[in-house]
Amino acid sequence: MKRINFRLFAMGIALALSGAATAETGVGYSINVEGEQKTMADGTFVRETTADDIWLLDNQPEGFASKMVASCSAIWVMGVDYSNKGSTFRCTAKDSDGDGYISVGHIREADWTGCGILTIASWGKYAGAKLNGTCQVGGPFAGEDTGTYTWAGEWTLPQ
Repeated sequence: MKRINFRLFAMGIALALSGAATAETGVGYSINVEGEQKTMADGTFVRETTADDIWLLDNQPEGFASKMVASCSAIWVMGVDYSNKGSTFRCTAKDSDGDGYISVGHIREADWTGCGILTIASWGKYAGAKLNGTCQVGGPFAGEDTGTYTWAGEWTLPQ
């Protein structure tokens, strides 16, 4: 069986200065990806995964982390040709101080494009910050239990 490991996911980090929007880009590396793929009666594949992630971030506002760790989970729904049939993910990211946020996302298109992310909760130095961004799922970088992804997004701080 052909097996394509689409990985998390997740995304974005950087806060806006003075209430303005700030652009951020990042790359994520998923390690220790776990989850069994199940074949449904209609031939659809469903894979629920968990992973430990490392995020490297660019264009961070002063005082914010350029490296974070995240705990991510996802549900990947794929057709028999491994096209996307609607997949979703959630990541809880923390910096070295324990400050962080929770981001959720989805991938809409069959060709794995149309990935969007949004922050739904944040604490510490990220409290009240809102992310809206796009993402792109990559592939394994060091074996089947790994994965990569990139993102670009804008954060705004509450006034």
